Amino acid sequence: MINRFHSKIIINTLRFAILFASFLFCSNYSFAQNVKISVNVDSTNILIGDQINLNLSATYNPQKYRVQFPLVMDSFNHFEVVERGKVDTLMGRDENTFQQKIQVTNFDSGQWLIPSFQFEIQDLIGGEPSSYFSDSILISVNTVAVDTAKPFKPIMSIRSAKMPWYIWAMYIGIGVLVCLVLAFLIWYFVKTIREKNKKPEFKEPEIVLLPHEKALRALQQIKQDALWQQEQEKLYHTQLTDVVRNYLEEQFGLDCLDKTSSEIIQQVKRIKALATSRQPLRTIFEVADMVKFAKSKPTLDEHEQSLVLAEEFILESYKRIKPIENPSS
Repeated sequence: MINRFHSKIIINTLRFAILFASFLFCSNYSFAQNVKISVNVDSTNILIGDQINLNLSATYNPQKYRVQFPLVMDSFNHFEVVERGKVDTLMGRDENTFQQKIQVTNFDSGQWLIPSFQFEIQDLIGGEPSSYFSDSILISVNTVAVDTAKPFKPIMSIRSAKMPWYIWAMYIGIGVLVCLVLAFLIWYFVKTIREKNKKPEFKEPEIVLLPHEKALRALQQIKQDALWQQEQEKLYHTQLTDVVRNYLEEQFGLDCLDKTSSEIIQQVKRIKALATSRQPLRTIFEVADMVKFAKSKPTLDEHEQSLVLAEEFILESYKRIKPIENPSS
């Protein structure tokens, strides 16, 4: 009876252990189906100094799980990290694949083990966090085969490399540019020093003539030209009246250049200093108008008389205003 009781207890215990193990196996299998972890390399046989890619990937539903990639050190077990890529995401229908590529190299010949890496997995539905360890990977790092039967070749001497033509052209261009800049600077400084040391040129002061002096000089030039003797009566009287008009504008401020002879006479009437000069002025303009518009030909005496009247008009009018301009004289 006792043996049979003990046998039942042992049988029930075995059944419970088998059921518990089956439960664990199914749980791990289900977990493995939901989160897939992969760690691999491009090649397990390389030459010393070659670079290979260490590929880390995890495929899972981000709505249910969160996977933390392992932190790969810059140097581990004779391997050195050359370049560390970012974690890329490949979108799937129900699952996403997260990948990271890390480029590593090794400078020690032999067989070296890439260690196991730990992935941290968190069940977002409420399960306990767990860790997943990848398999280690054995890498063979080989040296370059050397045939010792052949004689050693001597070390090549240093050879000078020919400079490309565009380098020569660049140097020549830079040299020409530097020469031009130096030439410009020399010219600029020499010019500046000369201008500083240059003595100022002596300029005779410009003689400013009074209105009556300018008019008398102009009449003297008309007298020397004697255009009326060359059958240029119209030009002669035009120059003569222009001298008178300019004098009236500059000396008395009258507007004469665009006015007719009669309009000028009307303006002259308003100036007391010209009261006694109206008649000679009228005679000068009347003779000039007859020559220019009526094509009349005055005698030689009339030509000379117009010139004399113009000189007298200028001198007499200036004498009348001179005491006003210079009271001390």
